[in-house]
Amino acid sequence: NTLKIIADVGRWARDKDWIEQDLEEAKLSVFQGVDAPESVSDEGMTRFLSGVTEDMEQRKREQLLDVKKSDVADAAQKYLVGGMAEAKVAVLGSENGLTQSSDDWDVRQLQMAQHGEGEPVDVVS
Repeated sequence: NTLKIIADVGRWARDKDWIEQDLEEAKLSVFQGVDAPESVSDEGMTRFLSGVTEDMEQRKREQLLDVKKSDVADAAQKYLVGGMAEAKVAVLGSENGLTQSSDDWDVRQLQMAQHGEGEPVDVVS
């Protein structure tokens, strides 16, 4: 069911009759993250690592403000609907009655790689 919801969300976003209030609320939500305060050292590091200038950030803000309903529909079609048509999906979890190989699924048993004399490899995240 979760995979069906993920597949359907693109069509929902593409076909929804967005009203201006929807777009304004979405823009406000996006700007909360875009314009969130950050420390001077974080700001400098972001600029150093990404090469994004203040002019580039301002252009992104202006583009976000200019988003229209048709832009949302176009993006949903291109990246969600169209992108999902060619997408590969991996689901990790325990085996149960729903996890059976079929034409739609390739179920594989994953195991930890062994290192040295039978010692498992440590995975650090």
